[in-house]
Amino acid sequence: MRNRWFHVPVLHTAAHEKKVSWLELFYDLIFVAAFIQLGNGLAEHVTLQRAAVFAGLFVPLWIAWAGFTFYANRFSVDDFTHRLIVFGAMFAVGAMAVAAPRVLDGEPTMFALCYAGQQAIIALLNLRAWRQVPAARSYAAYWALRFGAGSGLWLISAFVPTPYCYFLWAVGVLVILWSPASKQSRALQEELPIDMQHLSERFGLLTIIVLGESFVKVLSTLATSRADWYTVVQACSTLLITCCIWWIYFDDVAGSRVRKKRFSWVLWLYAHLPLQLAVTATGVAIKKAVHFDLDLTAPEPYRWLLSGTLALTFFSVGIIDSVTERRDAELSDRARVNVRYGSAVMMLLTAPAGAAMPALWYLVLIATMCVAQVVFDMMMAPLDHGSGEDESTSTSEIARMIAAGETIASKARPTVGQAIRKGTPSELRHDLYFWFMDGSWGRFFGALVFLYVVLNVFFAGLYILQPGCISGADPASFADAFYFSVQTLSTIGYGAMSPETTYGDIVVTAEAAVGLLSVALATGLLFSKASLPKSGVLFSKVLTLTKRHGVPTLSFRAGNARGNEVVDANVTVSVLKDDISPEGEHLRRLHDVPLVRSRTPLFALTWAVMHEIDDASPFENCSLDATDSPILAIIVTLMGHDGTYGQTIYARHIYYADDIREGERFVDVISQLPDGRMMIDYARFHDTVPAG
Repeated sequence: MRNRWFHVPVLHTAAHEKKVSWLELFYDLIFVAAFIQLGNGLAEHVTLQRAAVFAGLFVPLWIAWAGFTFYANRFSVDDFTHRLIVFGAMFAVGAMAVAAPRVLDGEPTMFALCYAGQQAIIALLNLRAWRQVPAARSYAAYWALRFGAGSGLWLISAFVPTPYCYFLWAVGVLVILWSPASKQSRALQEELPIDMQHLSERFGLLTIIVLGESFVKVLSTLATSRADWYTVVQACSTLLITCCIWWIYFDDVAGSRVRKKRFSWVLWLYAHLPLQLAVTATGVAIKKAVHFDLDLTAPEPYRWLLSGTLALTFFSVGIIDSVTERRDAELSDRARVNVRYGSAVMMLLTAPAGAAMPALWYLVLIATMCVAQVVFDMMMAPLDHGSGEDESTSTSEIARMIAAGETIASKARPTVGQAIRKGTPSELRHDLYFWFMDGSWGRFFGALVFLYVVLNVFFAGLYILQPGCISGADPASFADAFYFSVQTLSTIGYGAMSPETTYGDIVVTAEAAVGLLSVALATGLLFSKASLPKSGVLFSKVLTLTKRHGVPTLSFRAGNARGNEVVDANVTVSVLKDDISPEGEHLRRLHDVPLVRSRTPLFALTWAVMHEIDDASPFENCSLDATDSPILAIIVTLMGHDGTYGQTIYARHIYYADDIREGERFVDVISQLPDGRMMIDYARFHDTVPAG
């Protein structure tokens, strides 16, 4: 048992799981007040200068949080001394929260002194580890020196008049921000690896805090003002943006693994700073958006604040996506990175575009783009493999159960033709071409319509950047810019509107090129998808097992339901069986099934495909009982040349042991009409009757 008053810190390694401690969660609470105070200072007067000061103050607060987080990631200690030191750091952060609005008003001294104290406490924690943990002395000394130097610079700045003190602030911040990327720090990390799972959880908790600020601000606004149902609905609509940000982060960023490449984790770390700054500022913008007059244009400062912070959010998520991998996605990681960057550019353009539309349509446009991120995330990863218990049974476990004579409880028949891919390398996943070809026509046309609208909104936003660049259009009308973009993108040009300035000519030139390329790509995809050969081959739902000429014969039926000319058709049958080697290794082996006739020169009617079960048959001595049969699947493939398509077509069907009807035969479905033509009754194609 350890002394609760004092004990030696323990160096934590990534080999053991570390959970977030109660003290870390308590430490996070003080930042709720700090971020709210900082946001309130920005909300009073939204200007470019105050936004810059807001960002400048957020960085020290973020470093104050990250400094303790990294210390807790490396060392495990919870004694009386440690708690007192951490409480001191919390009081310093609380004082920073109180002093933050004063900095916005030009009084930086108190904030500088409080921050210097907080940094000195982090240095003190590392000095304690340097003395008491010999295995981590190099690591602890490195960070104690860095935080000590930062604390000294901020302490000196408290006695330097403005604006010169801000220079010392910047140097003190850069000393800490550069430290993780330095050569010495990377060498120390290789010696003592960081627990990325614990760190990811900690950053997720901080993101929850800054996201919660949006709800706090909106609810506090509604509580202090006289809100009607109209305002409540508007508030709920704006909070949808916060929900989408939560979805993007915790369904994408938080579940990804950092790539094992140089500087990957450093970029992952640095990208969280603008991400959490942007999310905090988004809460301020959402608070302002609640009071927009939806019939009028949204005020310019609030438009730029909302659009700019959301654009920074998407861009930061894109940076994190570029250094992480999501193994359970269907599309490659590069696709999601490009979508995040493109969405950031589109979101930034909504700020000037909002000047030419009512606030209602501006908020609808913002919310639609956020929801589109969620829809994209669901489309690229429709299956979830990251939570819950794994209910699959490994092949080694199956081998053990079979060797022990245990019954394998199967929840459902194995779907051999459909496999769930987990952990696929990013470069081998679906690309967009495969995604379009493999998907439905609804997906294809839906994606084209969406991209068509997005492109026109993008170029309309570019035209709005310079009012008057379009002759014959209202400079304050986003609709006119949008419709002019439609004419340019589709090369229509009715003549009522035309580019008026050099800037307009440049944008039109770029849009015309994009339009030509887009039409070519869409046409190519449409032709490729429409020209994919489709077979009209119909397979019977069951197989029959009966004697023919005294030999047990397994048979199924295939039919050309389309009735077109298919020549030189070939059919192959393979059976997939469980096989246990003498060494206990479980394999699923394919066995070729010889057929009575595997080729037909003309496949126009029906085809009875038969296999005689003899001593060389893979079905010899096999139980056909579905509960204990070694037969996993019977795989049938049929190929032939289709005269209509002028291409080779193929068809595949999979049977299972419980599809075999023993002692039955297929009914005859072919008859002859009086004029000599043959008729096939496909209504009875799958019917069987008892043999004999």
